[in-house]
Amino acid sequence: MTAHDLPEGIGETDPLDERDLQILIELAEVHELLDPVPPLLAEVVLFGLGAHDSDAELARLVESEMVGAGSRGGTRGVEHARTVTFSSDHLTVMVTLQPRRDGSTRIDGWAAPGGALRAELRVAGGSLEAACDASGRFAFESVPAGPTQLVLHPTTESDPSVPAMVITPAVNL
Repeated sequence: MTAHDLPEGIGETDPLDERDLQILIELAEVHELLDPVPPLLAEVVLFGLGAHDSDAELARLVESEMVGAGSRGGTRGVEHARTVTFSSDHLTVMVTLQPRRDGSTRIDGWAAPGGALRAELRVAGGSLEAACDASGRFAFESVPAGPTQLVLHPTTESDPSVPAMVITPAVNL
């Protein structure tokens, strides 16, 4: 990084001088070394934006239970979510993730109220679909690794209290 890489306007007026700019550059380098941007963050965010629908409700992450947490050599340890809960104004959905030996993941989910909803799981290159049973349960047997996003669609038979599709944030499996 050089002084020319700084945002426009920084360093163009007093009180910043060349030494100040060098300190800012060094701080940015330390920050990048100690807490870099996660490598898949941009990919997952852009993937999640692909399901944008102005009529959809956006769910938010409410809770996740992590396993495999730890640290190695001063960097963040690898963490895998085992149970994740999302909620929107009209729907709550909990999913459990079971990693498979082949690198895929089985996803079991429960939506409330969720009877007769259509569950769509967006994955790189397409989507998988499953129907929610009367209790809101659904499952995806072999989900490939990579960015995923759950979209729950109301049907003519589903609970009328879920008026629009609900989209969860994208996550990386």
